[in-house]
Amino acid sequence: MTTAFSLHKVVYSYANGTPVLDDLTLDFKLGERTVILGANGSGKSTLLSLLDGLLFAHTGSVSAFGNPLTEQSLDDREFAMDFRKRVAFVFSNPDVQLFSATVWDEIAFGPLQLGLTAEDIRKTVDRQLESLHIGDLRDRAPYTLSDGQKKKVAIASSLATDPEVLLLDEPTSGLDPRTQVWLIEILHELHQAGKTIIAATHDLSIAGDIADRAVVLSENHRLAADDRYSDIIVNDELLLSVNLIHEHAHHHGSMAHMHRHGHYGHIHDNGGVMHDNHKHYGHGHDHEHSHASDELRKLQAMIEHWIEHGDGHVGNYREWSAKASEAGEDEIAKEIHLAIDSSESAISHLKRARAILAAKLVLKK
Repeated sequence: MTTAFSLHKVVYSYANGTPVLDDLTLDFKLGERTVILGANGSGKSTLLSLLDGLLFAHTGSVSAFGNPLTEQSLDDREFAMDFRKRVAFVFSNPDVQLFSATVWDEIAFGPLQLGLTAEDIRKTVDRQLESLHIGDLRDRAPYTLSDGQKKKVAIASSLATDPEVLLLDEPTSGLDPRTQVWLIEILHELHQAGKTIIAATHDLSIAGDIADRAVVLSENHRLAADDRYSDIIVNDELLLSVNLIHEHAHHHGSMAHMHRHGHYGHIHDNGGVMHDNHKHYGHGHDHEHSHASDELRKLQAMIEHWIEHGDGHVGNYREWSAKASEAGEDEIAKEIHLAIDSSESAISHLKRARAILAAKLVLKK
């Protein structure tokens, strides 16, 4: 597999000498789906900026597609044009990225810089508007759009140059549940089409849906782990050590039980904004306050119990899969039923069902 990026003993520090990345050695292969995990301030965004040639290592080396990625190499117009065509960056805050008068102009900007003909640019923009289902926004000014619409336009403009590699910083930040599901599906389609996906996040609730590999940064800005996501997500000691999950005590009578919780988006009823707080999953936590049916609420509690304690039984799965179908939630029913047929991946199907159900309950407010 061809190497897209290679970092060797990279150090990047603030002007005052405070390290942001320390002694980082990593390779990213073309065709991979990788998520960069770490607590806030661990250096995830800085790493993406190094890969995009927006920042440059103070010591060590970074190469892209076998060539040094430096300020000097990007001064070479031919190299810079090739690199900018092959690599695209979607910022966490789309307002940083969007600046044109209309959505159409925004998507056309990249192809215009590459010297495409007017007809090719028109076809490219129309294709992006159609594929991302944002044709109704073509004449809108980006600043008038919702956060979710801005994110879609930012992705469309990044894809307009048909890049090989898509870099995304906190891709679900500010997105409502429906747009999160849309983004996950788009990233899956892009990967199926051969795109390399590298996303930075601390949101474990979506990481497994967008990546197969996980690179974990510690709070001391070093590489803590680099492995399959499925192996990383079950390593509680690692996740605790890098502050991606925490322990919380629950008291049941005179007994205390420790439960571990991940950092998830916490939905607030203020226009669908998703803040970077943590969402407690476990006994007795219900922050959604929706008006969904009692059956779906019970189903949510059952899924949480099965995931946390690992004691779900096939009979329970069948019963609640049927109840989900009766409630019209066939997608959730399918994921629960798949947990019956594939014991090795039961937890992943249950977590997928949990994510779908959580989004459904929020949307039913």
